Amino acid sequence: MHDMLYNYSLNFLEKNMLGIIPEAVIIIFAFLVLFLTFFEKLSKGRNPYYLSIIGIGLSVLYVLMVSGRNVQGFSGSIVFNGFSVYLFIAILLSGLFAVLMSGDYMERTGMPLPEYYSLVLFGISSMMVLVSSNNLIMVFLAIEFMSITAYILTGYIRGNTRSTEAALKYFVIGAFASAFLVFGAVFIYAATGHLNLYNIHAFLGHSSYREPLDWAGIKIYLSAGLILFLIGFAFKMSLFPFHSWTPDAYDGAPTPVTNFMATGVKVAAFAIFLRVYSLIYNPNIMDFNDILWILAVLSMTFGNIAALLSVNIKRLLAYSSIAQAGYILTGIIGGGFYGYSGTLFYLLSYIFMTAGAFAIVIVFENSDLTSLDIKKYSGLGYKHPFIAASLSLFLLSLAGIPVTAGFMGKFYVFSSAIKSGYSLLILIALLNSAFAAFYYIKIIVNMYMPEKEPSGGYVAGSENVSGAVAGGRISEGLMITIIICLFFTILMGIYPQPFINFASNSVSSLWRI
Repeated sequence: MHDMLYNYSLNFLEKNMLGIIPEAVIIIFAFLVLFLTFFEKLSKGRNPYYLSIIGIGLSVLYVLMVSGRNVQGFSGSIVFNGFSVYLFIAILLSGLFAVLMSGDYMERTGMPLPEYYSLVLFGISSMMVLVSSNNLIMVFLAIEFMSITAYILTGYIRGNTRSTEAALKYFVIGAFASAFLVFGAVFIYAATGHLNLYNIHAFLGHSSYREPLDWAGIKIYLSAGLILFLIGFAFKMSLFPFHSWTPDAYDGAPTPVTNFMATGVKVAAFAIFLRVYSLIYNPNIMDFNDILWILAVLSMTFGNIAALLSVNIKRLLAYSSIAQAGYILTGIIGGGFYGYSGTLFYLLSYIFMTAGAFAIVIVFENSDLTSLDIKKYSGLGYKHPFIAASLSLFLLSLAGIPVTAGFMGKFYVFSSAIKSGYSLLILIALLNSAFAAFYYIKIIVNMYMPEKEPSGGYVAGSENVSGAVAGGRISEGLMITIIICLFFTILMGIYPQPFINFASNSVSSLWRI
């Protein structure tokens, strides 16, 4: 009897731990990096930077080692399966790019480095917990953990008024979003008596709960809960009109943090919404696709118009991310296996083209971190041909030009929506994509065809192997980020099949209850 209990306890512990070891690795390294603050010599230099990269690398390695498992831990609150594997890799890539971009940038700010890198790692772990959450309480806790790290990172540069103001606005609006999520979870629990997403899904599909009198009351509570939950998620996904925090937070945050929020936070938010939407948003309660249709149209239209009027590159990319959220949402509206696979593919491609663009923004920033005016990009195509060409490719991918990852992402999500009968939505999306190309190409034209030609033209050797740009040096981390993002932005555009297969396999595990 004692042996049976011992074996049961071991199996129970093993089952629970298997689902959270990737997150646990990141958390352990976050504490190790933070522990460096007790040793003055170790906390200086690149030690926190390298330790963070090692932690992310080990977590990726473990995810790949256990990718074939399907584990439900902590009474079903955490699910580790193919869907989790795909999103873990995407989030870890986003975190890796954020760390690589931060090397020289954060050293120039003079702010404490161990605390910064530990916050980035804590943010990564919270995103990983979020996308594997299968319980409404776990979803809320993970979102709060992720949001708190984002608030602190946004205002990390002390003494910078823009950064502090952005963090405060982000915090206040984030608190409202959290309130909507909590009230939504309360209503859903009141209607179903369950917090586990699989149990709620089973409840909604059970015929015995479809009695006319009982179902009428349940439907009211569920409708209210799901609408409140949708509003809370819309804040995190930067959907119009719940986007108001995005431009200020992106503009005021340190640029590596802006990239981290634009990629990691957005991917995690869309991933958990996809899990929740596919399991508990039921057409018998309300046709939520009509609501998502409106949100998608408003997001892509407003985002593109606001981006066109922006003269600050970070604000332009912030408004662009709002428009991109509208495009991504069309895949969820399209629904089904094909729509969700396209959504995951788009999210991965979005990481590469956005991280690449922000890496080059950092390259062109001055030492005072204020070189963000698009007019200052005039003539850079002559002075720094490789960097300018790379930025052009990332912008063309964001615009959805063929032979890029962005084009294939839009192709998959738009195709799924058309197959589901949303032709008008896709017509509006295509018009918006054509409109968006204007402000992306405007930057490219400014780099290669300025109003005044740079005196002397391009001087051979002005961009040597050391990567001299704007009086500084492109760090190894930035160059690695740019090269990786270039490679995958092109590869996913010309040979997308392995990536869409990976996404499809991940989606197939989403419904394994």
